[in-house]
Amino acid sequence: MSRVLVIDDDEITLTLLQNVLQDEGCEVFSTADGPQGITLFKRQQPDLVLLDLGLPSMNGLEVLRKIKAIDQDARVIVVTGYGTEESAEIARKYGAFDFVHKPANYEDFLVRIRAALEK
Repeated sequence: MSRVLVIDDDEITLTLLQNVLQDEGCEVFSTADGPQGITLFKRQQPDLVLLDLGLPSMNGLEVLRKIKAIDQDARVIVVTGYGTEESAEIARKYGAFDFVHKPANYEDFLVRIRAALEK
């Protein structure tokens, strides 16, 4: 069973992703808080992280940087409604596996999640 950590401050997105991932047979951990997400990452050692860039407590790129400092092989898909090509480029530079704009096409998003979990 794959373990997925979702870090997103939007309650609707959190609930939707939890339901989708559980339907895919994943064990899901979630938080709306960047520092708490880093703590959960250390504790749960997930196979994949879905990370929103627009977090109130800590910039999502900073969370990504800290996660990659803990585990350089961590697979992180950055998910954002406010993404620009510049933020996508920075996320990739920091080691993001993929970058998805909200609202994401459901089927496309599932394909990206499955690809990240297969690696």
